[in-house]
Amino acid sequence: MPPLKRFTRPLAWLALTALTGACAATQPIRVLGKGERRFISSIGGPLLPNHTPTGFIPYTNVGMMWGHSDNVTASANVHVLAATFGIAGLDVGLARRLTRQDGIVPEFTGQGQLYLFAGPGGARVFPSATATASWAHGPRTLSYAGANLTGQLTSGTGVLASPLVGLQRDVTRRVTLQLEGKWMAANADMSRGLFEGENTVGGKGGLALQLGVQVKR
Repeated sequence: MPPLKRFTRPLAWLALTALTGACAATQPIRVLGKGERRFISSIGGPLLPNHTPTGFIPYTNVGMMWGHSDNVTASANVHVLAATFGIAGLDVGLARRLTRQDGIVPEFTGQGQLYLFAGPGGARVFPSATATASWAHGPRTLSYAGANLTGQLTSGTGVLASPLVGLQRDVTRRVTLQLEGKWMAANADMSRGLFEGENTVGGKGGLALQLGVQVKR
């Protein structure tokens, strides 16, 4: 893993938060029922294959999501790892079911989020939108694919696009686990900078892996 001093500088952290829309497991994949509540957490981030052992930056979020209606789910998260370096981070969002699954035609879900960060380097706001297509494999398992778009209102980088794929499974009546892979900022040149191009694909973006956990109340 890169030396911690690289991440203690506020401007470096704020640059990293430009990717945090992609640095968390997508939740929810499908909306909850009206009144249903779940505690949620996500840990993961950029894979670093040139380190021994292979590692990743353990970016961590914790929060809650709840069914506002049968078609709309609200969510809120705090960003734990950023807080340990003096950066306050929060995101809030709404997800809506667009269509239900019909045979092999997947269920589509759209989600809008707003990421807010503040620290010694100033404040930043990142609007984010995610679209997912999901397929049920029995009553306990979902596979899904989609993409996240994160905008940077306070920089000239524009919109960062992050394709994603994942698997979600209910492991008990109350606990759901999720494994998700992303190509973060796939449209951005990341051959130099924070991770020195270590996890890019052709110099673009960076590969990341996240584990998500949901606990029903």
